[in-house]
Amino acid sequence: LVVAGEASESYLVRNEAGCQASGCVTQQGCVPRYSQYTTVLYCQRCVIDRCRSMEPIMPRRVCYYLTSIASGQRLAALENYDRRTNQRYASVLHTGDRGDAEGHDKWHLIGSGRGHDYYIRNFRTGEYLRVQENNFAYLAQGQPVDDSFLFKPHLVDGSWSCVLLQSVCYGGYLYGERYSAASNFVLMTRDLQRCYRESLWRVTSVYC
Repeated sequence: LVVAGEASESYLVRNEAGCQASGCVTQQGCVPRYSQYTTVLYCQRCVIDRCRSMEPIMPRRVCYYLTSIASGQRLAALENYDRRTNQRYASVLHTGDRGDAEGHDKWHLIGSGRGHDYYIRNFRTGEYLRVQENNFAYLAQGQPVDDSFLFKPHLVDGSWSCVLLQSVCYGGYLYGERYSAASNFVLMTRDLQRCYRESLWRVTSVYC
């Protein structure tokens, strides 16, 4: 590329951060005057931002969708309360429901350090999933305090696309039950013969 312009040595253009330097316009873009790229004696000056490439790139955090294979609904943290105990139920929602765009259906799977057991924490609220003896799954603030917060994934055919989520404390398996938009729950069953398909989940990664 031959571009008519001013004959000059490559020079430094200082800004407050000392990040900018001049170069020549070439087919490869703006490059230093003396580089591996071919430039000409007469070059059209341009400015190279030397600091932009040095800025640290923060990795995007990965969350997970937990989707019921039977219904296509996702595990979510919604405004769904047990009035007797004032605890919040874990819920399921359709992908087009209101909580979808707000991240209430995105989760972190946190290794417990005990084999392949995991804590399941909601990305948006920070609450942890736990189950109780009444077979309901609830959401709890604060740090996990016992095994009711722990879940063991059983990979069907060795794949996260089909998983059983077993409570370490009670031995039951999670499944979603939806009666209406305002009445839906995540429950635990110990009878896989009756609720096997409903207890299967697909775990897929998504950026938080």
